Amino acid sequence: MTGSRSSKQLAKLQEKRTGLLRQIYNWCEVQLIYTPHVAPLLSQAQNTPENTTHATLAENVPLFLPSSLPTHIRTLAELEEICQLERCLREPQVSDALSEVRRQRHVIQGLWQFKCLNAAGTGNKPNTRMVTLYKRFDNKTKRAAQKYRVAWRALSVLDPNGLWSNRLKELKEEDIRGPGKDFDDPSTSRYVPSWIWLVPHVSESSNVETNLGEEEFNDSMRVEWAKAKAHMKRWDKELLIVQEEMRRVIVYHEWKAAWWRDRSSLQNDDDSAILNGVSGYAYKQAAICTRMAEQCAVHWLPHLKQRGITPSWGSDYEHLLQKSQVPGVVVQGEGELGETAIDVEGDRDADYEASEDEADSDIDDVDDDDSLDD
Repeated sequence: MTGSRSSKQLAKLQEKRTGLLRQIYNWCEVQLIYTPHVAPLLSQAQNTPENTTHATLAENVPLFLPSSLPTHIRTLAELEEICQLERCLREPQVSDALSEVRRQRHVIQGLWQFKCLNAAGTGNKPNTRMVTLYKRFDNKTKRAAQKYRVAWRALSVLDPNGLWSNRLKELKEEDIRGPGKDFDDPSTSRYVPSWIWLVPHVSESSNVETNLGEEEFNDSMRVEWAKAKAHMKRWDKELLIVQEEMRRVIVYHEWKAAWWRDRSSLQNDDDSAILNGVSGYAYKQAAICTRMAEQCAVHWLPHLKQRGITPSWGSDYEHLLQKSQVPGVVVQGEGELGETAIDVEGDRDADYEASEDEADSDIDDVDDDDSLDD
């Protein structure tokens, strides 16, 4: 219980503490019969009814179970059977606590999914209620996790090398997640489930550990497996889509360059200056498109080769990739494209250079929109 408590709540809490303390006293009397070695420890802790004050809290009274006894007492031959009894008690306890952690995580995942689909953005009242409900189940998860840790530490003392150690690990805060990816996890990389969802199954009849088979996997993990498989197929499809998009970009720039070259021969005018200007502008635009295709190809080809992908358009630009490794390539700064442009010496079309030189003096006199109309 947190926050301010009413008088009724305080009275009820005190009543529960008194009842628990009475049960602890009864336990201490029975404990002295079976494990008289804890008598000095009880005396030192001053937990006898005569020395108990009202300030003593029942939840803070040590019980001195075999797992919490000092080593020189716990290893005595007469306490071997008592230690074995606690071990038999702790193993089901740790399994039940882990099951409770998983159950609460199922509930929390369902709550967040419901909130995202139904309660998001509908005002403070439903969101506040959802957060309060989440905190309630989160507290239950923490209590179950603490119960698991206590039982796990006891087993580590009583039977550190037992069969249970092969399937049960120390429960850390980062392990309490799932099933599946959390809603606040922004990563899109491979998802690795927490070990709490992959604990091997123990047969109750033979007490033999067996791995969970496909038929024994719970429904939530089946759903997560289906999601992971769908993501894998989607990533493979996206890889193909990206390659196709690269090809279409290259093909489009090549087509656009050819289109501009065709525009230069469609004009009919008696003035040679206008024809030269139109032709120069068209070849200039064609060169821009060609440069953009070359730039994309030179940027993409190394990445594709690293992944063993050979695109159909790669052979047309392989010479640019080879020339970029030797002198002969001029890397220009910010040019007409607004980006880094690649100029391969000797590859420019001679006709384009001539027409561009002739058009430099007359290009300003040409009305682009009117002269390029078909």
